[in-house]
Amino acid sequence: MTKAFPNLAFALKRAGKKDNSTDLAHVLRHMISAVPGDDVSERTLRVFEAAVNEWGHLPAESRLPASVLARTFRAVAAELGASEGDLLEKLLSTALEHAAGEKAGRHGGEARRTRERILAAAQEVFSQKGFHQATMDEIAERADVGKGTIYRHFPSKENLFHQLVQIRLKELEAEAERILDSDDDVLSMIEKYLKIYFEFFDRNQGLYRVMVREHPDLDERLQDLYVEKIMRRIPRLKRKIREARHQDVLKDVNFHTVFHGVMGFIHGVIQRWLAQDCTYSLVDELPTVRDVLFYGFVNKPITRKEEKTWTSTQ
Repeated sequence: MTKAFPNLAFALKRAGKKDNSTDLAHVLRHMISAVPGDDVSERTLRVFEAAVNEWGHLPAESRLPASVLARTFRAVAAELGASEGDLLEKLLSTALEHAAGEKAGRHGGEARRTRERILAAAQEVFSQKGFHQATMDEIAERADVGKGTIYRHFPSKENLFHQLVQIRLKELEAEAERILDSDDDVLSMIEKYLKIYFEFFDRNQGLYRVMVREHPDLDERLQDLYVEKIMRRIPRLKRKIREARHQDVLKDVNFHTVFHGVMGFIHGVIQRWLAQDCTYSLVDELPTVRDVLFYGFVNKPITRKEEKTWTSTQ
């Protein structure tokens, strides 16, 4: 969180050396005013937590006395219109959460479990409300944690959303890599890959809808990134394809043209599913997609005469 307030450490050091909080109060006033949101107490709390973190890392001889730091925050908050009672309640709640988190953390894994609970709650709220309508308060309530706990893991709603998308993408990538690194023949590999790809979108349909409708640029970047990551497994995939060609299972066609064509076809199927508001399972489309990819949609092979006739009409 302190990265969001780059001048805070310097202001605390300077105040400690001078034993004067006037300049610090000016910096705090500016920082609290710059934090997004309408709740002054919440904005003050976020800057206060960052300040406490920085203050705790200063050498003892360079620290402003704790009582002076607290008094400075209290004065600035009052000047900005924060309710003292509301601020006190938030500070006490945060202190209790810190104490509970530290105690649980000693038993191991609590921070990780809390983070996972926040991510699961965020996915539910974003899926139901959309990104813009979702609030950190709703996510905190769904995760059964304080809002301060969420901000300790994720500095903003935007950061939470982007990390959630990246984490889900990494899960898909791990599944894809497991299949692409297997000893399966190329057709089994492609079929398994299609299955986990469609299952991923079925499982995360709410999040994907939000991404497409409210962050289309993010959807495009993630598709490009995903294709780029899969391309890293291309040497192994090409070996599988060469083996299949030698066995007359696959035709000798340009690999990259086929690869990008297949990915485009798959994304087209997904876009159709999205346009119909995801009212059916993508996995149900797998038999049709597999048949078209493997065998095309023509009932019989085209003769050379038919091919010439078709070409001449173009």
